[in-house]
Amino acid sequence: MAKNWHKLGFIVKRPSTGPEPIFIETQRQDPHGEEAKKPEVVPHFRNRYRLVFPSPPPKSRPIDSLDKLKEHLQAAMAVELSTIPLYLFAMYSVKTPEKYVNDPRYYDPIVGAIRGVIAEEMLHLSLAGNILRAIGGTPRVYDVVPKYPAPMLGHSPKLELNLRGLNAKQLETFLEIELPAHKDAQPEADKYQTLGQFYKAIEEGLEYLNKKDPKLFDTTTAGYQFAPGLGYQAKIRDAGGSVIVTDIDSAKLAVQYIVDQGEGFDTGVEFADPDQLEKAHYYVFKDLLDQINADPTTWETYPVRKNPNTVDYYDEDKKIYHVSLAFDAAYCFLLKTIEKLWTVEKSDDRHQLVLGNMFGIMMGVLPPLARFLAQQPIGNKGEHAAAAFNYYYFDDSKSALAQLQEEMDAAINAYVGVTEETPDQVPVHDYGAILENLLPIKASIDSLLDLDSFQKLPTAPLKKYRVGNVQSRGANGFGPYTQAALGRR
Repeated sequence: MAKNWHKLGFIVKRPSTGPEPIFIETQRQDPHGEEAKKPEVVPHFRNRYRLVFPSPPPKSRPIDSLDKLKEHLQAAMAVELSTIPLYLFAMYSVKTPEKYVNDPRYYDPIVGAIRGVIAEEMLHLSLAGNILRAIGGTPRVYDVVPKYPAPMLGHSPKLELNLRGLNAKQLETFLEIELPAHKDAQPEADKYQTLGQFYKAIEEGLEYLNKKDPKLFDTTTAGYQFAPGLGYQAKIRDAGGSVIVTDIDSAKLAVQYIVDQGEGFDTGVEFADPDQLEKAHYYVFKDLLDQINADPTTWETYPVRKNPNTVDYYDEDKKIYHVSLAFDAAYCFLLKTIEKLWTVEKSDDRHQLVLGNMFGIMMGVLPPLARFLAQQPIGNKGEHAAAAFNYYYFDDSKSALAQLQEEMDAAINAYVGVTEETPDQVPVHDYGAILENLLPIKASIDSLLDLDSFQKLPTAPLKKYRVGNVQSRGANGFGPYTQAALGRR
């Protein structure tokens, strides 16, 4: 019976020079202690702003009031925000071909195509926000995070948005999202069939209200908008980039860039620009769908879970739960950072600091966390975990960055807690390689700035474990970077 003791979990086998193995107790839960309770709601949804699609104007006239125009522009931002996680999720699901895993020079054309679309969707989000800011509105992105599956706001017929790996079915959904409008399609402020119709209704509303009120646009907001060179740009500059909105012409140009990059600059034309240098999003996805239909082995994806929910990981693997929660916090901190940029004037030195936050999260935090999750098996159905893009509630009484740091520390400590070795350096649970991936992400988060003080925050040391005769680190379990980060005894 002793030979099976190690199956209990808190008994581990140690090397022995004799005929019988040696077993030691490493850690035992209190059999009478209360088990950790599964969080009822993760993240919290208290005080969340609820976005309701604005009521349509009468068919006889366009959007006819400033309040309705602001509502529709906020709805446009929510629509853009609901599609970005779909594209990111699909991109992160794509596997790097085995022979290129360790080649930093490798460029994946599939990932590159989707990344280009995502960059422009972020541009569209900022353009809609610039218009809203110019007419006296307050752009909101943090409090309108959807929970998937989610309907595409205002779309008719109903279009369900799901987080799925990059496959033919998901690409078909992408085509429905980016579907070009027919040449004679009418503007639709509500129950639109295409985004082009929806944005055309917004454009008509801008023109109508500009004629009624020559002071519709507040030029003093120009310094608070995403400006060329500061935000996300089109892949080809001729296809459009950031626009500072100060009048009706610049507002219409911003709308034009959004529609052209999604559908094409003219009916039936595949390109987003007259020089035909860049394909519109619809045709980028159509090319990918044609490729996978012709050859299903064009790319390989991880078997990521559809519409993952962070709280569901809690019972399956608490380590993955903590990493997923850190991702949610990082994603929502990015959204709060974007909102902050519309409140800090470009001439203020703090503007560049906040902009640095945005790119730091987009490059050094979200991608490695999402790829890490996509590589982790979860459950008993052959699935892998994935980034959930859940809404994370930040307690306003504390720094949002401090809360993000706490979640990342908890994720690392979840692995440190089980990466333990016996004094003679026999690994019990070796998660050292995983920690090698997570610690640089922590470093990226710790380099971000607090959105209130515009300063870096002091960081708390990671936990140090010593359970009985088992130490929390040793020569076999960690690489040199990890040892340096955790410190030696």
